[in-house]
Amino acid sequence: MKKALVIFGIIITIATTSLAQRAIGLRFGTQLASSIGAELSYQQPLNNNRLEIDFGAAGGFSIGSDDYNSFSLSLTAAYQWKFNIVNGFNWYVGPAASGGLYFVHYDKTFEGPTLGLGGQLGIEYDFSAKGVPLQVSLDTRPMFNLLSPQEARGYNVSACLSLRYTF
Repeated sequence: MKKALVIFGIIITIATTSLAQRAIGLRFGTQLASSIGAELSYQQPLNNNRLEIDFGAAGGFSIGSDDYNSFSLSLTAAYQWKFNIVNGFNWYVGPAASGGLYFVHYDKTFEGPTLGLGGQLGIEYDFSAKGVPLQVSLDTRPMFNLLSPQEARGYNVSACLSLRYTF
C-alpha cells in the first residue's frame, strides 16, 4: 500500500510539473531613471508559485557629470506567489535577493561586489491560453543594497517590461 501511495505521489508531482509552464526571455528596465539595462530571465514553476532567476547588465549615468557613470552585472532570484485574475492574466508578488559586481567611471574600474534584498511585484499576460507561447509582464523590483560601493548603496527601484517564451 505504501509503495502504491509513493508511486501515485510521484505521478501526481510529475503531472503537475509538466502542466505548469516554464518561461525564458528578456527583462528590460530602468532604475529610478538613472540606469537602463536588460536581463536574461528564466521562470521555473514550483506548484502554484514559481522561482524567477535573472542575469543582467545595466549602465548608469548622471546628467551633467562625467564622474558618475556606472556599469553593473547582477544575478537576481525572486520567489513569486502567483495569483490568477482572469484566464491568462495574473499578478505576482514575492521576496527577491540580488548579488553582483559594480563598476564606475568611463574606464569601468571595479568598485566592489553588491548584495541586495527586496521584493518583486508585477502583472502578466500569458498568451499560451490563446495558443501563442508568449508571456508579457510589467513589474517593479524595489531593492535595498546592503553591501555595495558608496555610489550604489541604499534603496533603488526598477520598472521593467519582460517578454518570455513559454514551454
